[in-house]
Amino acid sequence: MLYLVEWEKFEVTYFSNPFHLMPTLNITVPHQLTQAEATERLKKKRTEIKEQHTYTVSDLKETWTTPDSLDFAFKILGFSLTGSVESLESSVRIAVVLPIAATIMKGTIESQVRRELEQVLS
Repeated sequence: MLYLVEWEKFEVTYFSNPFHLMPTLNITVPHQLTQAEATERLKKKRTEIKEQHTYTVSDLKETWTTPDSLDFAFKILGFSLTGSVESLESSVRIAVVLPIAATIMKGTIESQVRRELEQVLS
C-alpha cells in the first residue's frame, strides 16, 4: 500500500495498484521514428490537445518523469482520468485509468486514441 500526501492541500490519496478496480486502457503503437522524434511529435500533439480542449478539460496536471515519459491527470465532462505516456525506441505506450462509468465507452475511447496516436507517429 502506498499513501501519497500533498501537504500544501492537505489531501490524501490512496493507491492500491495493481489491485484497484478501475478499468485500465493500455495502448501500444509501433513507430519507425527515432525515440527523440516520437517524443517531439507527442509533445506537439499534447500542446494541440490542450489548446483544443481548453473549456472541456480541467485540473490538468502533468509531470515529465523522464525526458520520454509523461504522467498526467485531468477531468473531462465530470470524469477524472489518470495515466501515462511513454515514448520508447520502437513504440509509444499509453496507459489510462478510466472511471467505472466510462467502461461502456472503453472500446470507443481506445480506438480513437489509437487512431490519433497512429496519425501522430506516421
